[in-house]
Amino acid sequence: MSNILFTVEEINLIAIYKADTLAATLALIADALPDMDADMRVIAEGAGRKLAALTGAEFSALSFAPAGEDENYV
Repeated sequence: MSNILFTVEEINLIAIYKADTLAATLALIADALPDMDADMRVIAEGAGRKLAALTGAEFSALSFAPAGEDENYV
């Protein structure tokens, strides 16, 4: 497993655009870049670079739950 660390901001962004596959997630983020402000674009580009360094299996093994959301919370 890769030792790539994502910031809270990157995790939140990935959670918004997460698709079933790594390639689809990267495509969704790339498609959204033109509509992002400069600060969000920096976060998205950083997240994209980190995601691109993962394998599909590594991506599938990671959970990208938005900060403050507990999977067990009802």
